[in-house]
Amino acid sequence: MATKTTNATRHVVGPLEGFPEGETRIVDVKGRSIGVIHDNGKFFALRNVCPHHGAPLCQGRVQGFMRPSEPHVYDYSGDDADDRVVLCPWHGYKFRLKDGSSVTEPETSRVRTYEVAVEDGEVVVYV
Repeated sequence: MATKTTNATRHVVGPLEGFPEGETRIVDVKGRSIGVIHDNGKFFALRNVCPHHGAPLCQGRVQGFMRPSEPHVYDYSGDDADDRVVLCPWHGYKFRLKDGSSVTEPETSRVRTYEVAVEDGEVVVYV
């Protein structure tokens, strides 16, 4: 989850039951399209716009990925919550759920993330 900033505003986006495990729900918060992702027991919120060509990023698949490794060594990140990604549905760019950084270009390509929490049975996004 992103770190809450002091000037962030609390927005209730729906009841917890409306965000089943393993699914993404697109919500509108103050004119921003945000994907709220419930993955492996954690919630993430990302801007629903791919920085590459503006695709609806959060409509893409959420998964792990193959990390760089030695020949004939297969290091899949699927079990590591810190390395879960959303794949852009148009061109396959991968962005980490935890901080929005690109897997291939983490210093130059990133998608905005927001703090998301469950409070009193409601899912809340801080924008």
